[in-house]
Amino acid sequence: MNIKTIAAGVAALSLSACQLAPGPYLDTDRLQPSAPPQQTAEKFPVHTIDVGYFQQVRAAAVPPVCPLSCLTSSSRRQYKYDIGIGDQLTIIVWDHPELTGATSSSAVPPLPTAPTGSAGVAPTQGQNPVPVIGATVSQGGPESGLTVRVANDGTIFFPRVGRVKVTGKTAAQVQETLTKALSKTIREPQLDVRVSGFNSQSVQVTGNLRAPASEAITDAPLSVLDAINRAGGALTDADLQNVGVTRDGKRYTVDVASLLETGDPQQNVLLQDGDIIDVPDRSNSRVFVLGEVTRPTSLPMNRGRLTLADALTGAGSLDVRTGDPRFVYVIRGADKTLTPDVYQLNMTQVDALMLMTKFELQPKDVVYVQVSNAARFNRALEQITPTLQTLFYTWQLSK
Repeated sequence: MNIKTIAAGVAALSLSACQLAPGPYLDTDRLQPSAPPQQTAEKFPVHTIDVGYFQQVRAAAVPPVCPLSCLTSSSRRQYKYDIGIGDQLTIIVWDHPELTGATSSSAVPPLPTAPTGSAGVAPTQGQNPVPVIGATVSQGGPESGLTVRVANDGTIFFPRVGRVKVTGKTAAQVQETLTKALSKTIREPQLDVRVSGFNSQSVQVTGNLRAPASEAITDAPLSVLDAINRAGGALTDADLQNVGVTRDGKRYTVDVASLLETGDPQQNVLLQDGDIIDVPDRSNSRVFVLGEVTRPTSLPMNRGRLTLADALTGAGSLDVRTGDPRFVYVIRGADKTLTPDVYQLNMTQVDALMLMTKFELQPKDVVYVQVSNAARFNRALEQITPTLQTLFYTWQLSK
């Protein structure tokens, strides 16, 4: 029996064995594959992770730009609350109970300059309380007054004044308007106007929080951090590095993690009516470790931070039998563009063990450890060894 006959027999045996071999199998006879697209082999530059790389990064670093109105001392001092539809105003006219609709003398406190020691100021004889339709009258306290709700047309009704437009104004501006109007009938009136019910402005706080809810905007400035704390705080898997603030249909990213770690005030932006704050989970804030490592895996980022050393340690480090420590790659840009940025670290250099602890990864980075040439050769031998053994034993039997 010659070698050609042996080879033909082995080929026929291999073909029948492939058809009868156990395991998953898909019949491709009914599939019509499309023509493979013609692509040009584009080459991508590789950035070496060394001391020079970090010097370039430090020189090109720019200060972070605040995405929205930054929370600074001046902006907080300049903050003002504009009255809106549905808000409740409490108005006190000192020493004039007939303007508050009160029925007892205790409903209106005396003037600040009046002598103290008496139980109250007696109401003026011959004057009856003036009823006000749609107003809630508070009684019995030294700071009680007339409580009115802003109507849908943006006005309130006040005795001796009539309808007054209040939307878009502050409490101080409404106080000035009413004082000027009452000066026509009352000598030097003294008023106090404050917002007692904040119903017109709110923000929506959603996402990975303990108590997501709609939160009202009051006369105290409301920042992103305030809104998250009012919602009970973030859950353990919340991605505080990518908190979103949607305003006027556009989503901005706020790094709350940087605010908590470094106290960066630029990230603690002031919120406005209609803003939507969403706190995502960390499903999109992770990196992938592939190639010749002990445990290929995906790793979540801790408050938006993960170094190359953390990633390799989380995957059990390089596989000492098959991994090539000279070629550790970081492929970046999967979530932004189809053109990747490639970085290479040579772990055989003494300073590489320090540099890998300083190289910060970004979400969806891919860390890939190249296979060594010796491992590739051994794997090729493992694939052809069964065929060589079959040919050898068949040749021995044919003798």
